[in-house]
Amino acid sequence: MSMARSSPRFKELLCQVVWRKAQFREVSISDAMLAPLNKQDYMYFFELTSAHMEKLYIWNVHKKAFDSYLGRHLLRPDLTFYLRLDLTNLRELCITDDQMNNSMIQTVTKSCPDLCSLSVSSAYITGKFIVGLPNLKTLVARECSVEPEYLAELLTKLQLSTLDLTANKHKVEQTILEAPTVGLVHLQRLGISDAQDCGFRIAEQLPQLKELVVSYQDVQAEDQCDMLKTTKELVESSTPEFLNRLQMILCNVVDMEVALEQIAGLETRSPRQSPKFCELLKIIYKCK
Repeated sequence: MSMARSSPRFKELLCQVVWRKAQFREVSISDAMLAPLNKQDYMYFFELTSAHMEKLYIWNVHKKAFDSYLGRHLLRPDLTFYLRLDLTNLRELCITDDQMNNSMIQTVTKSCPDLCSLSVSSAYITGKFIVGLPNLKTLVARECSVEPEYLAELLTKLQLSTLDLTANKHKVEQTILEAPTVGLVHLQRLGISDAQDCGFRIAEQLPQLKELVVSYQDVQAEDQCDMLKTTKELVESSTPEFLNRLQMILCNVVDMEVALEQIAGLETRSPRQSPKFCELLKIIYKCK
């Protein structure tokens, strides 16, 4: 880094190295190679090389970057620094930071015009401005607050192949079910929380899905049993084609897994006499 500052030729060489080597085009701010750099050199590195990056992973910046009340500076810049970089070649961006907000999403739409994959996790993300990424194929927005109206717009204007809204603040199942076919035809993987009937209706209505993940939190045992009963009735009355599509159902509760396997006709084991339920239940449909 010091040599790059001292000579235009060394500066050019540093950029060429990054451009040529695939491992540098995929960068995480937690990468061990960046650990020895002080804040000034760290920022200089990103300013020189960001234009060549294709994948960028940013983790919990707010915990590492702020000015203390004593005036001491920590070793890393704040989140806005990364969003101001030249990211014109970026294809995949992952920001796991609960300070991410809609205004920053708007910045991303301007700085990353060809972005294909966006992953964010923040309660301040409502889905606004995401539609400004016309090439987006993968949207992972776990623990966000994506609003139904913005989701409907996304499903209408973008051709998403992967959508993960696990633990979203708002209920979005009905919005997905009511979305126009043109917005769902490319959707192959979907993550959603608190879907009715273990996600049966979504799995039935979207036959192009290859993977559907349904999660539940703080579900009462009685309610879950009622849902399983209803789901079993729906499965029994469904077409043989749906049963053939349903290859595997998984969850993190042993007794629930047995019950679901029985519903799908995949297993004949019996649950224990005293079934136990935990606070988090996740069901995964994997289809052909």
